[in-house]
Order: sequence, then structure tokens, then C-alpha cells
Amino acid sequence: MLASYQKVFKEVKPQLKSLRDRDVRIKVSLILLALKLGCVTEACQRRGFSRKFFYKWYGRLRRGKWNLLALREESRRPRKKHPLKICQAYEDRIHYQARLGFGSPSIQAILARQGIKISRSTINHVLRKRRRRVERTRREKLKSHRRRYELPIPGMRVQMDVKYVPEPVEGFRAYNYVAIDECTRMRFAYAYLDLTAANTLDFLSRMKAFFPFDIAVIQTDNGFEFTNRLIPSHAGHEHPMDEWCRLNGIRHRCIPPGEKELNGKIERSHRIDEQFFYWKAPTDNLERFNAALASWLIIYNHDRLHGGLGFITPVEKLWQTYEANRKSAVPDLNILKDLPKRFAAYKKAARLFAKTG
Repeated sequence: MLASYQKVFKEVKPQLKSLRDRDVRIKVSLILLALKLGCVTEACQRRGFSRKFFYKWYGRLRRGKWNLLALREESRRPRKKHPLKICQAYEDRIHYQARLGFGSPSIQAILARQGIKISRSTINHVLRKRRRRVERTRREKLKSHRRRYELPIPGMRVQMDVKYVPEPVEGFRAYNYVAIDECTRMRFAYAYLDLTAANTLDFLSRMKAFFPFDIAVIQTDNGFEFTNRLIPSHAGHEHPMDEWCRLNGIRHRCIPPGEKELNGKIERSHRIDEQFFYWKAPTDNLERFNAALASWLIIYNHDRLHGGLGFITPVEKLWQTYEANRKSAVPDLNILKDLPKRFAAYKKAARLFAKTG
């Protein structure tokens, strides 16, 4: 049973003078029109609303004793904390790791090592401040050579590349030579002020002494510092790197031009350097830059969790592979060859270089 138009109008008229909420004014006008016409259907047709909409807000207004505040939209969010909501301390840890540049998979792995088990969806809710998820467009299918793959033996193939340092070092452009093992993701890097074949040979010698395992294949792009393949004037001349690989029993493999995806692991590591190292590295002196780079490599190889390895460190991956090979019925002698002794020497040399540069 609807109330009379005169009664409702008498109650709401004084409130309309100070009312500025447009949504409330629309609802009031609909209710007053329906009462004046004496027909809810006709009033809803004139205003473009459903009968259900009318009776919903008319009931609220009547239960609110004709106070127009009853027509305002109220949040349905519960006033009490949800029993499954994580505590504020855990949320602070999630935000702290996010400020360091880690995504939800890495944050989940880091917290798990601290004895805190939180689902990835909960971490995403915290990082998005519990906003409604936006639907993303479907990704195109990856090409065959862009699919991820893993090699079972350390040293089976090492990707090598050169990255321009974003900031000048000693006022000059610096070139950061980087090598990464495809199995363990262990990395070695060293910076130079010139991009020459001589520096390439120096880096190769340092890299071979750095890794605690033998190297079978080195994979590079077709830069002039690595090969003469794309230099017509040097056709038929052996590049110094090819000669070094031949003398050391290592195969040098060049990827096809324009397909950097084949060196995807080292390209991904360049982005990690830009995110966590280059912006804070000292650039006034090349020796100090290389010392900081060596310290960063210790963090990268020993402490940083890698999603491509199942959120373990490269050193943990090396020892996992070593133990699996040692217990295998047909062990691979390449990885078993003096690995504990060579790893101890590597660790001592790496930390010494990080201190002295």
C-alpha cells in the first residue's frame, strides 16, 4: 500500500532545499511522480526505470521514516575483518618485497623460506589493493624457438653477450661482457671500456677460471667482437675467439641473425641488472664498477631466487644437479670432476675479487 502524495511531499520538501546528491534527487522525483499519478508502472515508464527499482528505494525511504539519507548508496563491504584475511604484518612484508622489485611468484617463494605460506592469489590481492581484476587479452601462441627449455648438465652450453652500461663509466661508454650457464643460471660478468676482440679473449679466460665446471659450448650473437661471419672483408680469416675456443676444446656456436630469443636467458638477465644493479653502481672508476659488479654476482648466484629454476638459487641448482648425477646409475663425469674442490676455489676467488676489484 502506497502512502499519499501529500504526506510524502510534506516530509521530503524541507530536505530537498539542501539536497545536492543527483542520484537521490532522481529517486525522489520517481517516487513523488508515482504517488502523484497513483500508478507505479506509468511513472517507471516515464522515467525509464523498472518497477523493481521503484519498490526497492520506496521501501528504503519508508523504513527510513522519509529521511532522504536512506536513498544513498551504501557500501556492502563488511564492517568486521574477514576471518581469512592475513594480518597487517604479512601485508607489510609483501609490500616491502614488491618495492624491491619482486613479483608475486618471487614474493611467495621468499615468504615460504621464512616459514610464511601465502597463496599467490592472496599476494596479488594485496598488491592490487583488492581491486577487481581486469580481463587481459589472450596472448598469441609462442613460436617454436621461443619456447622454454632446460639443459640437464652444467656447462653444456653457456650464453654470452655484451650489454652497454646505461651510464658512462669514467666519462666513457662501458661494455659489460656477460656469460650465463643455461643449466644452473650461474653468471659471470666483467666490464671494459672498449669493445674489441682482445677484451673478448680476456673475458673468456676470466670466465673459464670463474665457473667451477667445464664448458662444452659457448653461444653468442654475430657481433664483430665474437665472429667474422658477417664481415665480408674478413671472410676466410679465423676470429680470435674461434681460435681460443678451438685451442680450449670448446665449440663456438652463433645464433641466426635477428633471433635474440635463442639467447633469451642472458637477455632476461640483462633486465635484472637494469632493475637491481646499474642504477646504483659506481661509475666514477672502472675498477670500483667491476668490484660492485662482482658483489652483485655473489648475490645473483648465491642469494637471489630464480623463477626459471623453481625459486632456488643458481648455486643450489648446481648442487642439486651434482647430487642427482652422483647418485645416478650412469653418472656424467663432466659434472663429477672435482666439483667440490673447484667450487671451494671459485667461492674464495669470487669473494676476494668483490673486495679488491
